[in-house]
Amino acid sequence: MKRKLFVAFFLFLTAGFSFAQDDLKETTLINVGDNLPEFTAKALAGTDISSADLKGKVALINFWATWCGPCKAEMPLMQKEIFEKIKDKNFVMAAISRGEETGLVKRFIELNKYTFPIYLDKETTVYKLFASKYIPRNFVIGKDGKVKWSSIGFRQEEFDEMIKVIKKELAN
Repeated sequence: MKRKLFVAFFLFLTAGFSFAQDDLKETTLINVGDNLPEFTAKALAGTDISSADLKGKVALINFWATWCGPCKAEMPLMQKEIFEKIKDKNFVMAAISRGEETGLVKRFIELNKYTFPIYLDKETTVYKLFASKYIPRNFVIGKDGKVKWSSIGFRQEEFDEMIKVIKKELAN
């Protein structure tokens, strides 16, 4: 009896993992090797950004929200490990807030003293070109306008890999 319960439980876990992996793939609308979609995002402060501004540059496009726990864990590292350390005229970082009001985003950025460029996507129009669910999401875009790397969620190992990919693309 215990053996049957164990087998049933194992099959349940395996099916759940398989479903989760499929769901992540289905909700990702652009993948490594795809061209960067055309978009424009409103800047929280300063100049708006468009996909045309990224031509010939390496770009990190990050989708996040103020309520997202993994986003909150990732953002201090984005400030310290990417924005403050990768100083290259051919690198652009665009952290795009997904579906939130300007005032809320502004308060969050000021409270946390982030200085990297923040953009707004109140209606999730830009986000929906890249994905249909889940944040944070990161996309590294190469100088050729193609996606070189992407991630869903936040894990330190993936974050470290993302930095390596950015540096490699800048060296090309």
